[in-house]
Amino acid sequence: MKLSDLINTPVVPAGTDHAIGRVSDIAIRAGQTELEYVLVNLSVAGGNDPVAFTADTLELGASEVVCALSQHQVNHLRQREGGEDPLAVDIKGLPPLVVGPFGNAIAPVVMGAILNHALRQRPQPTPPGSNFRWFAKLQGNPVFDATGELGRFMDIELDPNTKALRFLLIDGRPDILSFPFAELRNIPDDEHYMVLSRSSDPLHPV
Repeated sequence: MKLSDLINTPVVPAGTDHAIGRVSDIAIRAGQTELEYVLVNLSVAGGNDPVAFTADTLELGASEVVCALSQHQVNHLRQREGGEDPLAVDIKGLPPLVVGPFGNAIAPVVMGAILNHALRQRPQPTPPGSNFRWFAKLQGNPVFDATGELGRFMDIELDPNTKALRFLLIDGRPDILSFPFAELRNIPDDEHYMVLSRSSDPLHPV
């Protein structure tokens, strides 16, 4: 599966077929091969109500993403007021708390809301400087290694069962090149390019 296949995929609670939102983006980090955060737009009216789900609360499929959240729990998230402190959201009954990036125990499904008070822009799933980047924003950026520019970043191959990021797909024209994701070493703060530190020759997918 490719990460681009997940964008705009419906997200449904387990045991139902009613979508609560759609995947809007995926957070990646150089050198981090395990998928950690998936951004879901919970708006049902064409607006933007983004919440960052931890990947371990999701089952990834080609036609839908199943979350460990009930419809009742989603309703709690949707009852947030624009000026309300997201920490005031009633999280009783939500999935078990986890240790968040600030060292505080917070519900993974409200992480995005906590870090995005106005709920109008994409929330950063972790504090600035964490080196997390949004996948969709990086597509089309040039990719370099010690030899120079390799091509333009296209996509990432993902194992949906283990949630491991396996290969970077790069448009090297005329070839599509594939490199182990672990070789992605740096995405600068301005996010205008990506840097590989290669230990292998590029693979050429069929």
